[in-house]
Amino acid sequence: MGAFVPSFKRTDSLVANLTATGLCVAAWGYFLYQGVADPLGGINTLWPLFGIANQMLAGIALILGTVVLFKMKRAKYAWVTLAPTVFLLLCTLTAGWQKVFSENVKVGFLAHANKFQTAINEGIVLAPAKSMEQMERIVFNDYLDAGLAMFFMVVVVSVLVFGIRAAMAARAHAMPSTKETPFAPSAAA
Repeated sequence: MGAFVPSFKRTDSLVANLTATGLCVAAWGYFLYQGVADPLGGINTLWPLFGIANQMLAGIALILGTVVLFKMKRAKYAWVTLAPTVFLLLCTLTAGWQKVFSENVKVGFLAHANKFQTAINEGIVLAPAKSMEQMERIVFNDYLDAGLAMFFMVVVVSVLVFGIRAAMAARAHAMPSTKETPFAPSAAA
């Protein structure tokens, strides 16, 4: 949002922090609400997304931990975070890819959406839906979930690429490149 509202680029901006937090909470709140309110697609299709998102978040944390080790000049200990990072990212990205692109309608979001869209085009109502409106809702949920899963995978791969770049840059420096914000006493009231 910093591109649209320049003051939001500042990390010390309370308004920017509250806005970003509010948007994230509102977005996940919407999905949680839909999980309860939409029995045809909600929790059944959200559960895999939460699993994927949770594991990808763990992967991101491990990537950042690895970068910190390189910046602290503790590269000999990086295997402690690299081994689980590689395993976790391979498993999670593979599962995410399968969840989006698998041709098995019981696995892939897009295959499931295509099955229901074909039935809509033919005027057939498939279980568990009881109407065309519910069929369209299932298709919408599947496409939304596929888009989110792909977005999560892009974010993780981006963090991985930037993490590798940061680790390589840290290795190029002779001294530790960790930086702490210098102490600045607050103004007396």
